[in-house]
Amino acid sequence: MISNKVSVAGMGCIGACGNTVGEVFEGALRGTSRFVLPAGRVHSTYTTKYPVFLVSPDVCAQKPADQTFSQFFFIRAALEAFKQAGITPQQLNPKRVGVIIGSSVHPSFHCFEIYKHWKKNALTSQDIAGLKNYLATPLAQWVSRYFGFTGPFQTVVTACASGTDAIGLAKNWIQTDLCDVVLCGGTDELTESPYDGFIRLLVATLERCRPFCKTRTGINIGEGAAALLLVNAQTAEKFHLPCQGYVLGYGNCCDGFHPTAPDPKGTGLQKALAFALREAAKEPEEIAFINAHGTASQANDSAESIAFNALLPQVPVWGSKSVTGHTLGAAGAIEAVLTLQALNKRILPATVGFTTPDEQLQLVPTTQQSAITKHFAVSDSLAFGGCNAAIVLGASNAA
Repeated sequence: MISNKVSVAGMGCIGACGNTVGEVFEGALRGTSRFVLPAGRVHSTYTTKYPVFLVSPDVCAQKPADQTFSQFFFIRAALEAFKQAGITPQQLNPKRVGVIIGSSVHPSFHCFEIYKHWKKNALTSQDIAGLKNYLATPLAQWVSRYFGFTGPFQTVVTACASGTDAIGLAKNWIQTDLCDVVLCGGTDELTESPYDGFIRLLVATLERCRPFCKTRTGINIGEGAAALLLVNAQTAEKFHLPCQGYVLGYGNCCDGFHPTAPDPKGTGLQKALAFALREAAKEPEEIAFINAHGTASQANDSAESIAFNALLPQVPVWGSKSVTGHTLGAAGAIEAVLTLQALNKRILPATVGFTTPDEQLQLVPTTQQSAITKHFAVSDSLAFGGCNAAIVLGASNAA
């Protein structure tokens, strides 16, 4: 039946806990990840080395020389999404195909080495060529050209909310009839800039992060990508595409409280959640769980807890970053894929590492795997600059 619902025809994912959608979710269930020191990937001047969540070196070794890791990760995830959907990019070319990708490190800091050379007055001709290439090929445009699409493209850079915003905006592109199909998601790689940056902000930790735990000590950054192929009902019907789920609601609000800290009352997040729930026409009692931003920093977990208790009381909360790491601009997209996997498999994973409730939060995340009986879930993101984003997702059988 034709409807205005935006469905997910295919998904792809890569991260520290797996190289495919299935592997990443199994890693989340088992709590297994590649949590290691960033030897060889980051040249930091800090004496203390902080562990991070990294993609397998066997996969990284396959990266073409003319691609960045962020480009490589996303293309790999996108190809998995097309395969899952049972369609090729070429088959979609006659349709209005858009590309919208969230990223934080890649658009903002990928020329960091060139900057360091410039500071030393040691620019080379290779640096100049690299800078021109960097300025001339924004991420979403590059991906669109890679697959031969001719529709609109946009790179979303709202820090750690980028991946969630990309999915929400992609839904809007389809519902406003700008596109028939949108390849969306997020991607980010580990580089020196965010690695050093979170240390300087005093929120990085030497331990594995423990979202919402009383003994939490901070953030572990990570890397990876997720791609979702969103389609309108007519396209899904024409190409007999499968349904992996639905993007039903999207909300965004900037609280502008502080450059790097959230509003302590979670005001902006509450508005973003309310917008998403209203657009999806869902009540709190219909929501199976929340896949929280859950960075395990004191400020973020506190602000989220206040927002959840105000708008979604009693709804189970899952903190998935203890298996993926904080993948920055890719985080919201990876969490959206994990959320859809949980809904479709009807399994809500435990929050890895959580041991002790924090009475000040008045929130205890999932402590063990449990069965899911409802069809809808929320995934949210908080970001630098006061950016807050939330989406409501539906399982494949939620139509």
